[in-house]
Amino acid sequence: MLDKRGERLIIPLLGAPGIKLTNTTLKENLINPEIQFKTLDMILSEFQPDGIFTFMDLTVEVEALGLKINFPENENPSVLDHPVKDREVLQDIKRRWKGISGRMITFIRVAEKMAQNFKVIKGGYVIGPFTLTGELMGVNDLGINVIDDPDFVKELLEFSVNVIKEYAKAFFDAGVDVVAVLEPTAVILSPAYFREFSLPYFKYLVSELKRPLIYHICGNTSHLIEDMGKSDAYGLSLDSLVDLKWVAEKIPSHMYIIGNLDPVKVFLQGKKEDIEKKTIELLNKMRDVKNFILSSGCDIPVGTPLENIKVFMETAKKYR
Repeated sequence: MLDKRGERLIIPLLGAPGIKLTNTTLKENLINPEIQFKTLDMILSEFQPDGIFTFMDLTVEVEALGLKINFPENENPSVLDHPVKDREVLQDIKRRWKGISGRMITFIRVAEKMAQNFKVIKGGYVIGPFTLTGELMGVNDLGINVIDDPDFVKELLEFSVNVIKEYAKAFFDAGVDVVAVLEPTAVILSPAYFREFSLPYFKYLVSELKRPLIYHICGNTSHLIEDMGKSDAYGLSLDSLVDLKWVAEKIPSHMYIIGNLDPVKVFLQGKKEDIEKKTIELLNKMRDVKNFILSSGCDIPVGTPLENIKVFMETAKKYR
């Protein structure tokens, strides 16, 4: 729960801001493994966090399944269409899936280089099953079909979770220590629907992979925390809207709590004194919670000043 020196782990969700260090674009990092690794290497050298993940990109699996992607130079890519409206289209998507392909290979190559060169904790990201289903079907249609056609949703979830399992296994085979499952769309679910449409599929991944998986859901997940605590996750990565001290009382003590400084208000927009204050406030609040890892609530935005990240790291290290 603490690192080998008995100190609090500090692992902000870095990646995109590091493009300033390599004078590259976000797109270049998301398509070129050599560029992404160089950026991560410079982030590690500049800020010295206790762990580092590959860049976060929720379109990697979707693109590998043949969907069209909008890919700007310095903004996160997004899905242009959500074609799976019936079982016929789903069968076509299934036929086209040939295993690890597209930019999945890019990220696996980055992970291999991380494993060969980095001594800190190394992680990769995969999209969550419910979120991938939402990208394939469209989130609005998913919300409707959870009620009107749950069997179709579950059929798509079963396909999605097996695509994700294959990708996550490739990450672990490449040498990462942990994989974070990004499930932001699950925040729309009630606890009952969460237990039906998200939680079992995450637990399936844990049982199949038998390796450390982090459950990350953006937004205010307070209504889901107790169920997330039953997920068998290695850790819960939680957004800034959640009270982490309260979470510590609701989940097993062996499950890491990861977060949760606001990536926009603190990292992107914060002044030096704001960053110092918020960092110390969170560390004070979680002082006696041994299964806490200090991090950002989500991926730190691309335009974040590097000085802000440096202030955060220096403040956290001085505290410990």
